[in-house]
Amino acid sequence: MDALAEAGSELGEGRAAVASAIVAARRLSEAATREVLLGQPTDTGTLAFRQYLVSRLGSRREECVMVLFFTGDALYIAEDLYVGGTRAEIRIPLRRTVRRAFDLDARRLVIAHNHPSGIPQPSAADIAATGRLREVIEALEIGLDDHCVVAGNCVVSMRAMGLL
Repeated sequence: MDALAEAGSELGEGRAAVASAIVAARRLSEAATREVLLGQPTDTGTLAFRQYLVSRLGSRREECVMVLFFTGDALYIAEDLYVGGTRAEIRIPLRRTVRRAFDLDARRLVIAHNHPSGIPQPSAADIAATGRLREVIEALEIGLDDHCVVAGNCVVSMRAMGLL
């Protein structure tokens, strides 16, 4: 019985080690992917930026909102990822986003969120939430450069659609 318990314990440790290695590999991959944003002005229309959004949001099964923070010269500072929302509406945490922008001295934001349904078109609720955010942050002299919707490998820009 002791040998069986010991084998089970080793198997558990092995699984934990594999899980830990997977988490570490994912973090390393995200850091490497983020490199495309560093050191140069970011343009949401570039292939590199769109690929970055797909890598971060495209395969997620739950609704997520990512807020990317930039300097006035469009240099990447940081990003925050918020999980939660419904199929009908995204949830952009306004207070937390504004507080974080001030903490980082960010002058520009890009919002991105995924549509796990696979349909990349912004909904009326997406457009309304973007309008509310834009109104708040622009009153505080922070610009909203874009709001991108990611569905699988597809990225749609609200700015390019004339919705900003």
